[in-house]
Amino acid sequence: MKRLLLALALGATALAGCDPKHSPDPVPTASSTYVLSEGQFGKGDGAVSAFNTITKAITVDAFGAANNGAKLGDVVQDMGIVGTRGYVCVNASGKVEVVSLPDFKSVATITKIPQVRYFASTSATRGYVTSWRGPYTNYLPGKVIVLNLSTNTVIDSITVGRCPEQLTVLNGKLYVPNSYDNTISVIDASTNQVTSTVTVGDGPRNVVADQAGNIWALCSGFTVYNSSPPYNVISSTPASLVRFAPASPSTLLTLPFSSGSPHQLRTSPDKTQLYYSYGGAEYQMSTSATALPTTPFIRRDFNGFAIDSRDNTIYGAVSTGYTTNGYFLHYPAGGGKVIDSVTVKVGPSGFVFY
Repeated sequence: MKRLLLALALGATALAGCDPKHSPDPVPTASSTYVLSEGQFGKGDGAVSAFNTITKAITVDAFGAANNGAKLGDVVQDMGIVGTRGYVCVNASGKVEVVSLPDFKSVATITKIPQVRYFASTSATRGYVTSWRGPYTNYLPGKVIVLNLSTNTVIDSITVGRCPEQLTVLNGKLYVPNSYDNTISVIDASTNQVTSTVTVGDGPRNVVADQAGNIWALCSGFTVYNSSPPYNVISSTPASLVRFAPASPSTLLTLPFSSGSPHQLRTSPDKTQLYYSYGGAEYQMSTSATALPTTPFIRRDFNGFAIDSRDNTIYGAVSTGYTTNGYFLHYPAGGGKVIDSVTVKVGPSGFVFY
């Protein structure tokens, strides 16, 4: 529900079975790939699965396994890692669950953060999460919540645009895409103040930094639907991929998409390549390119996509519906034949490596 992109990735289900080699592992270990599963909205069954990349063992609910069966909460949205701590954003529960790694035992719960979205950190003691405000279609300016990671408390909040999404950190500044607007808020992390606002395309949802220090924003455009079945599209605005240099943010490279709604912008570990989902496939693009690629990298649309910097292997999350367990596919570096296909909880949507 809270994740706007979930419906785009309800793809094929043929590979949903779990490899019998993947026996349960009661305690998550190092060399882990953490798989985030949103769960069913309102059921409180969001989960993080821990996949051991060496033994291929899977713990489908790492939090429950480590905390006497406790539930992580309603709609797992994101997870960040700082040192030996994981920070899990649980959207509809309005909290950040802090866990120790790799055992995933609960350390603290930071509560009362409405519609918490994504996590980033600037140091071992300072974290930030984006937070939406207001009801559906009548959203108010959002917030970036400032966290003291030593005490696991909220110490400040910063007003940004509507529906702030997946932020990134570069050279002491936070770049926050405001997905219900067409702007990126730039925050000075030393003062927790918005220092500038960059206008990009409609609906920016992801921002990443490349190896040259440029900021890229994936803008999905705005689509308005009829409020009654069959929910036809009333109007829409173009999607685009936008690049700017922080020193000259008004100078934009704007690459428009012909149709559809691109999502899941990512970079390669060396930050020289971009990856995004579009039109039922994954695309790869050099950060030096001046045109969008026309040939897919992988002909499959994923609900989550990531590259493991430890070995450059590729992970793609597949959701099979809002009430059924999903799975993830693990590919070799550069793509090719699937290495692993592993069942996890409902609505897998992201990966974190430790």
